[in-house]
Amino acid sequence: MTARVFRTLRGDTRGVALVEFAIILPVMLVLYLGGVQLQDTMACKRKVTITARAAVDLIAQNATGKMTKAEIQSNLIAASQVMQPYAAGSAQIRVSQVFTDQNRKTSVIWSRGQNIQGYRRGARPPIPTAMRVPGTTFLVAEIRYPYRPVATFGGVGAMTLSDTLWMVPRNTDQITCLDC
Repeated sequence: MTARVFRTLRGDTRGVALVEFAIILPVMLVLYLGGVQLQDTMACKRKVTITARAAVDLIAQNATGKMTKAEIQSNLIAASQVMQPYAAGSAQIRVSQVFTDQNRKTSVIWSRGQNIQGYRRGARPPIPTAMRVPGTTFLVAEIRYPYRPVATFGGVGAMTLSDTLWMVPRNTDQITCLDC
């Protein structure tokens, strides 16, 4: 009788799909949730880059060559709104105008920041050697954003996303900040 029951069970395939599903489900969940988290991190990093671009571009478009602290601050606030739907108030944005002298030493002319201190006048910010062209003035936008995933999954937790962009003023040789 035992051999007969064993032969019957051996031929029964009704529960195979359930067993396969139970084995595959954890793997599929890991892939799905990992993909969602990776996509969200990449989307936030893209927002950081676009925000840096917006911050420097808004100031570079100035047609008069003159701005005030309030105008620069207004541009930084406007640029930070690009971070939506991520918390715009957490972004640290700094825009500086720098000049490279004939000795290839680059120093800050003016600098303003939102949620971060601007560089002091004359400071030497970290500028790549290739950008140090004698006699040039350009704008530098720096942004740092403390990214916190909605749910920590796979050991990926909070991280700081950052970017730096350089741009020359579009309509003038330089932009003077009247009260910086």
